[in-house]
Amino acid sequence: MGKFFLSIVVLAMLSTPALGLNQTSPMGKLVYIIDQYPPFNFQEDGKFKGISIDLLEKMLNRMDSNLNRSSIQLLPWSQGYQTALKERNTVFLSVARLPEWDSLFKWVGPISPTKTVVFAMKDRPVRITSSRDANKYKIGVVHNSAEQLLLTRVGVNAKNVVQEEDDNIIIKMLRSGSPDIDAWARAELPGIWQLNKSGIISKDYEIVYELGDEVELYYAFNKETPDSLVQEFQGALNLTKQEKSADGTSDYDKILYRNLPIRYVNEDEPIIRLVNKASLDIEKDAPGTLMKIRAGEHPYKDKNTLTYIYVYDTNVTFVAHADNPTLNGFNFKGMADVTGKKFADETVAGAIKNGTGWVDYIWTNPAKSGLYYKTAYYRLTVGSDGKQYIVCAGKYRSK
Repeated sequence: MGKFFLSIVVLAMLSTPALGLNQTSPMGKLVYIIDQYPPFNFQEDGKFKGISIDLLEKMLNRMDSNLNRSSIQLLPWSQGYQTALKERNTVFLSVARLPEWDSLFKWVGPISPTKTVVFAMKDRPVRITSSRDANKYKIGVVHNSAEQLLLTRVGVNAKNVVQEEDDNIIIKMLRSGSPDIDAWARAELPGIWQLNKSGIISKDYEIVYELGDEVELYYAFNKETPDSLVQEFQGALNLTKQEKSADGTSDYDKILYRNLPIRYVNEDEPIIRLVNKASLDIEKDAPGTLMKIRAGEHPYKDKNTLTYIYVYDTNVTFVAHADNPTLNGFNFKGMADVTGKKFADETVAGAIKNGTGWVDYIWTNPAKSGLYYKTAYYRLTVGSDGKQYIVCAGKYRSK
């Protein structure tokens, strides 16, 4: 994933005997190997930052331990990778969980999705719409990186892959107009960060191709790590994601919000049509329609588009939720996103005042890790039972 990795040695370990994770346990010997991979983990201005580091710290706190960031040091890629692969008590952060690597480690995650793209300088005539096009160019990657595997997966010939030990070497080749390279395969956010750091501004480069779908980043534990220890880390991560504060957000949400640019998708018309249909059905047969929505029946839930209907009463309580039946009967009054916006209250108030409208907020995506902009369309409806309902459906947005 890049040449440099950071090694974090956890010095302060657990003291709770019931968990079996005291200083003499495997936990007390763990070494964390971390790529210079912003915004997930990186060093900037002498400080170590990023999602996977912040998240690891929260996980360890839940396990009654602490992360000592002062022990972080840089290691070359080859040394870091070989250490994590061969030595016990080592953990790789953040690693794309690809099938080619799946059996090499034990995994805890996901941390967040990442997208791999191909960058090119705008003054070079690089146009790629397929793997066949990609084979017309020489594409730089770090040796044995995830990017190299992804290029191979989409059918790029090995002779067209220029392997280097450091992304900075590839960036210098691009910048100088070297005839030995035409483009660079890199995860999107780290790539943009590295280009900007090197002094290449956005008007001088472009993304010319995407290497498949997003992949999830994980903590990769050495294969010899006890299953029980890996499971405790997974449990701590799950709780960090799931447990919500009074404002309705988790520590995981807040960490992502501080570090990640938010993504969007805009497909408004299907949402409006779905809400209108559900509203008309409730006007005709409120009990029967609400029962179908709670059961997640089509068309009130579309598994392909992740679109679904949810219905509030005027007290901001869910009376029907097609995607998450555990929310039925749950009151969302005062529930806020990571920015503090009380979107549920705003939805109900807007519907009562205006009849229909839109509300934008930031929320997790059930199909992926990470925070995304979401927009929801709502409509005030009087059911066949004479009660008022606020019928809603939302979509994740992307520019």
